[in-house]
Amino acid sequence: MEQTPMAEPPTPRVLVIRPAKERESALRTLARTGAEIVVADHPDNDLAGFGDAQLLLPRVPTAFRTDRVGDLEQRIADFHEVRPFTAVLADFDYLLPLVGRLNERFGLRGHTERSGLACSNKSLQRAALDRAEVPQPRWAACRDLAAARDFAKTAGWPVVVKPSDRAASCAVSVVRSQAELDAAFTAAFDESWESEVIVEEYLDGPEFSVEAVVANGVVTTVAVTGKGIGGRTGTLKLDAEIPARLTAADRAAVEEVAAGAVLACGLLDGPAHTEVRLTAAGPRIVEVNGRIGGVFISHMVRAVTGVDLYRAWYDVLHGEMPELAVQERGFAVRRCVSEVEGLVEAVDVGELSPELRERHVLTRCFVHPGDRLAPIENGNEMRAAVVAFAAERADAVAAADALAANLTIRTSGEAGA
Repeated sequence: MEQTPMAEPPTPRVLVIRPAKERESALRTLARTGAEIVVADHPDNDLAGFGDAQLLLPRVPTAFRTDRVGDLEQRIADFHEVRPFTAVLADFDYLLPLVGRLNERFGLRGHTERSGLACSNKSLQRAALDRAEVPQPRWAACRDLAAARDFAKTAGWPVVVKPSDRAASCAVSVVRSQAELDAAFTAAFDESWESEVIVEEYLDGPEFSVEAVVANGVVTTVAVTGKGIGGRTGTLKLDAEIPARLTAADRAAVEEVAAGAVLACGLLDGPAHTEVRLTAAGPRIVEVNGRIGGVFISHMVRAVTGVDLYRAWYDVLHGEMPELAVQERGFAVRRCVSEVEGLVEAVDVGELSPELRERHVLTRCFVHPGDRLAPIENGNEMRAAVVAFAAERADAVAAADALAANLTIRTSGEAGA
């Protein structure tokens, strides 16, 4: 009897919604899987050419601000009806509820709408962490200045003020007086898409981020990153170092609290980037991000551990066990440029010594001649970043500092408009 040949499995088709300017490596990783990559965004996205196909969308942030998210969802659903997706990815926090709804609609793994909301709305996230008794700062969701003032009186100065539904340190302030609070509340309220501001107890202590992958509800930590917070606003994520300088006991405590926070947000499949402050009372959650960390965290993780977080994300969404065996290769250090202002005249790169070339992971500048740079307000306005890797920490630090000095953004000093 003649046997019917087995049908070939369909080629995986991955939708990437609005890939960010620093995420080329994600698209290259996805391309190496053999999957068909569909980039969904406005035609002016420079990364559209990294995909095999393009799904045209109106400007995505504008659609969220003008309550036209349903239009985005329907365009994606119409495409899926003809060319079904096997996974949906997005790196911006505000897109995660949309990703969750699409996953539920298409029967795919990854975020649900609930987990997407918990990882994008700080008010919902704080409430979820409270229900799970995960340690975090005291907080209040405020829709008017009076409520913010009342909380600050109870919590004591300083307090942290932030929009409930934004990311990248947009309109985040550490305030130490009522006068500062009034201005910070107004800035955060104006930035919020849902007209809600979170006011929190200030957490004193060094900050870390836990880079993890969740598969079937099991959280695996891949790396812990030491963070340098500062810049003009005092809240920008600038320097970073993997592995973080922690005792074994402190690292275990940070990892445990982060894993509890991720599961409290309902994330069962996908990456997590969880920010934690190590206070005198122990680790406290700053924020859970249901995505891979930004500003080239994935490059640093891969250099140090050998784990490709984007490949792991792809595998989890397709029901495969990701490769998460960590190698201890050395140290990765990041430096960011944030303080350059004025009219950009040129971006100059000096020649690297052979030793520095060996330790160079990447140099990336986000500004171009002709750009007018106003004082930086958030992480999306970062001017440039460099990453170095070496077997010894001191060598990695020295290389990162040298790479940052090697990049010069020359300006006329004319203030940005």
